[in-house]
Amino acid sequence: MNKSRDGPQYRLKFDDKIILLNKRKFKLLEYIDECGSIKKASKKEDIPYRSALKYIEDLENEVNKGIVSTQRGGKGGGGESKLTSNGKSILKEYRKVESILKMHDDVNEIESNILDIDEQNKIANINLNNENVILPLRGNFNIGDRVLVLISPEDIFVMLKPQQSSVRNIFKGKIISMVLKEHLVRLNVETNETTLFVDLTNYALEQLNLIPGKEVYIGFKAAAIAMIKI
Repeated sequence: MNKSRDGPQYRLKFDDKIILLNKRKFKLLEYIDECGSIKKASKKEDIPYRSALKYIEDLENEVNKGIVSTQRGGKGGGGESKLTSNGKSILKEYRKVESILKMHDDVNEIESNILDIDEQNKIANINLNNENVILPLRGNFNIGDRVLVLISPEDIFVMLKPQQSSVRNIFKGKIISMVLKEHLVRLNVETNETTLFVDLTNYALEQLNLIPGKEVYIGFKAAAIAMIKI
């Protein structure tokens, strides 16, 4: 995710390319699909018509494919613009990213530096509470990069003692609070210098007999972590 004057731009994979799209320009494409007109779509999203044409041209040059098909009308008008299959694919990719972000808009955020990179196994290590955290290496990262690590509270496991499993990132902590959050229970778990929130079912809470002040172990798989360079 990058930032622009029109808000965050999300990196979308289109064929073998990575393109950037923000909410405003996504809405422009969506309105073209809805209205059948670039002029009506640009007016609806309050984007100057010339700017809308330039954006479409730049995006088509970037992907090297047509995303909007325009059929000119006669003297009486009647022209029409519509998204091509490529344009519809870009909308689909944006909606997928937006849907994932909405599902995980309440995530744990940890800032750290990359300590080590294992190119062969495609993993990186960062420091959390003076312990190594193993992360999947997705993208172009280097040792020393400052990164933001995102962990969904639903992807964190709670254990009463460390266990042999595929979960490599395990930390000791203490429950400092718990609140009901929709159909789940939100725990705040303090792990030395960092507090993480964890979502559990009522059933899991009762089975583990969890209460504020209780010491637990929490863990999360490397594959459940997203990493962004900052």
